[in-house]
Amino acid sequence: MIKIFLSDDDPFFLSLEKEVVEHIIADNKLNAKLSGAARSGAELLRLSDIDGDSLLFMDIDYGANQPNGIDITAALKKRGSKAKIVYTTNHSELAMKVLKSGTEPFGFLEKDCDIKKLSDSIGRYIQMALRLSAEEHADVYERRIISLKTGVGEQAELCMQDILYLESEKGISHGITYRTDNGSVITVISTLDNEAKKLDDNFVRVHRSFLANQSHMIGMRGGYIVMSDQSEIPCSLKMRSEIKKWLKKT
Repeated sequence: MIKIFLSDDDPFFLSLEKEVVEHIIADNKLNAKLSGAARSGAELLRLSDIDGDSLLFMDIDYGANQPNGIDITAALKKRGSKAKIVYTTNHSELAMKVLKSGTEPFGFLEKDCDIKKLSDSIGRYIQMALRLSAEEHADVYERRIISLKTGVGEQAELCMQDILYLESEKGISHGITYRTDNGSVITVISTLDNEAKKLDDNFVRVHRSFLANQSHMIGMRGGYIVMSDQSEIPCSLKMRSEIKKWLKKT
């Protein structure tokens, strides 16, 4: 999800931005939320969750004796934020100042009170940020490799993206089997709870004996979840409605 922050010293324009952003998110059912709005750079810097999945529409000029957009960007970077920043201004010379500073803007937004023009510009940046975030997370996910101890001095590596589900083996004491979309089967001595700690939030405990990757769920058939390889795994009664809701969103 993209978190959107707004900051402008003009209360009218800030209110207009908020209205436009909320309508864009609601009308297009975007995976984004308006997380904060600030009237000054100091107020903006008090917000602690402006991170890599944040899109910030920020004024360049907050007035005399106030930190400007370049100063605030430097402060955000110093604390490790990788927020995507769109600078708002009506002055081309200020935009040029941003570029000369070495700051890498995500873009520039003209302070325009024309609702349609403003909506088109803000909407374009939100869509760009969503696409970029999806690509960044996909790259990270594809590189997530977990190591499994399969025996004394023996290990196997699996790409997290390839894992379909984990199953607790009835015939092996504390045996947990990993099944992947390419047909690989790897069994380790552990528990589902311990193995879940190695995985991300995409893995859900769907049954007392199964931990499944939501990315590979494609449907429900009776009390069973259909996985991307057409295999079926049991789903507990209490989890069925939740899994069905999740499937409807995808």
